Amino acid sequence: MKKATQDNNIIRIDTPLGKDVLHLTQIEIQEGISSLFSIQAHAFTNGQLISSKELIGKPATITLLYNNDVVVSKRFFNGVVTSVRSVGSRMSAIADGDKYQDYILSISPSLSFLSQRTNCRIYQKLNVEDIIKQVLSEHEVKIQSELKKSYPIYDYKVQYHETDLQFVNRLVEQEGIFYFFRHDESNHYVVLADDVTAYQECTESLVAFTTGSLSEAHVHSWSGALEVAPGSSVKKGYDFITPASKPSGEHVNSSLVVQQSALEVFEYQAGSEFNSRAQDVANVSLESFQRDTEQCSAASNCRSFSAGQYFTFKSHEDKRFEGKGFLITQLNMEVAITSQTGASKSAYQTIRNQFSCVPKETLYRPQQLTPKPRIYGAQTACVTGDEGDEIHIDKYGRVKVLFHWDREGVADSTSSCWIRVAQNWAGNRWGAFFFPRVGQEVLVEFLDGDPDQPIISGAVYNGDQMPPYELPGKKTQSGVKTRSTKEAAEDNFNEIRFDDDKGNELLAIHAEKDHHLMVENDYQLLIENDCRHTVNNDHQFVVENNSQQTIKNDYQLLVENNCNQTITNDYTLKVDNYLNADIAKELVINAGKKIVLKAGGASLTLSSSGAIDIKGSSIKVNGSTIALKAGSIALN
Repeated sequence: MKKATQDNNIIRIDTPLGKDVLHLTQIEIQEGISSLFSIQAHAFTNGQLISSKELIGKPATITLLYNNDVVVSKRFFNGVVTSVRSVGSRMSAIADGDKYQDYILSISPSLSFLSQRTNCRIYQKLNVEDIIKQVLSEHEVKIQSELKKSYPIYDYKVQYHETDLQFVNRLVEQEGIFYFFRHDESNHYVVLADDVTAYQECTESLVAFTTGSLSEAHVHSWSGALEVAPGSSVKKGYDFITPASKPSGEHVNSSLVVQQSALEVFEYQAGSEFNSRAQDVANVSLESFQRDTEQCSAASNCRSFSAGQYFTFKSHEDKRFEGKGFLITQLNMEVAITSQTGASKSAYQTIRNQFSCVPKETLYRPQQLTPKPRIYGAQTACVTGDEGDEIHIDKYGRVKVLFHWDREGVADSTSSCWIRVAQNWAGNRWGAFFFPRVGQEVLVEFLDGDPDQPIISGAVYNGDQMPPYELPGKKTQSGVKTRSTKEAAEDNFNEIRFDDDKGNELLAIHAEKDHHLMVENDYQLLIENDCRHTVNNDHQFVVENNSQQTIKNDYQLLVENNCNQTITNDYTLKVDNYLNADIAKELVINAGKKIVLKAGGASLTLSSSGAIDIKGSSIKVNGSTIALKAGSIALN
């Protein structure tokens, strides 16, 4: 009996099991632009049971042989074995023949493993190509980049409870980047592209279409189509830094159908990366809507046809298509051979494919099918800053946080994007303003549920950041209490405190250092009981105009050192009852012009000239000794 070998077959498989352990009988291939390829390989062993563990996760390459201009060409399909199913055994039809074990292998691209890992992750200061390369490299996916555009740097991009594949697909769909696969005998590559120059010709580049028989490979089924699609894409956004700018973009292409321009797709998109390129986003969006307006369906026996490549009709039963090229966007291929032993060349083989295609000039943008995750409701996070920072804030009052789900983030100034802090009032250089400090736990919400647009809506206490008043003992107290910075102690603070304990209500204001109060018009203060002022240092009281003080009962003034009063104009003192002056040592009254003392009809006048005038109805001078000394003395 001849030994089984793959050398006689047009389809062959190479696996870690070695040559001629597995023999193919049929392959079914599905591939498309911006989608994963899938290969179902039907194979058998010649009486040998294999261990699935030796194949799962291991590379495999299928080789398809075909003639191209009388030259035997090879087409490779390389991938990773993701499933091995044993589907039974059978005996050879020959007496005492061999026993065959049948298997079905699923072969997928290494990119498919991205669907097996879910993550929450933040990317900062990277563009879309950088992010994709980083994610794919972690899965050892080989890349060929044929991107022509320059892509903006994302300030902040979040992967949130998405598989790596969903995240990558979402990004490329957003940017209008399409991808397909190229294979060689040992590897396969993800080709990233955004321009028609990435399309390559099929090896069978010139083909014929005929519904009749033809000895060469050809297209034998063809169905053209023209479909209605939106004719206009309009985008609008909002930029809080320049709120009056209202970024927007519009792209119209209504050449296919007269009424197409009315089929407008409007979308509001906010976010920093949109605002600077609204027009480009609108262009990409419309190109994705219109990519399949001229899609055709076909079938052939061409073995080199592959998604992402194009062919040209050298002849066609419909002369309109002769000389035109078409890009293959999706393809299903089946190859089967009749040999079930591998011992001889199969007498019969089946090769057929069905595919979709569009004119090769079409820029085949991916449709935005991968939904962006939404975060509805609030999350908490902790405010961050560099080591030693107690306050980390920018000129817009934004802070940075570390989310609890961020496994790779570091609690420093790089932990997130700058996040705006909601206030209960926000005007132009006026309003309310409080901002969270480093280490505090805050409530974070997301505009439209968008993970890329966080906003801080409040703050909460936790086991490390406790309320300012001991609870529940001081449950009647509320207020605002700050903390001095930097490196302040617990008793360094400013505070406005309310105590609503019935009968003991209190409003307390504490200034850690200075207290400034400015009233630009009237100021009224009503105290219905006692008022006490204690100034531990100097007290200055300046009244620019009049000052009036009314005391309806006693007035006591105690000066424990000197008392100086300066009056630049008149001074009047009126006492309705007694005026007593008790001076322990000396009373000096000095007047620049004269001093007049009056009581009824009596008076004493001291003039600056030195004259003294004493008047009275009766003047008495009493003394144990009276001395009069003058140049002359006149008595009447």
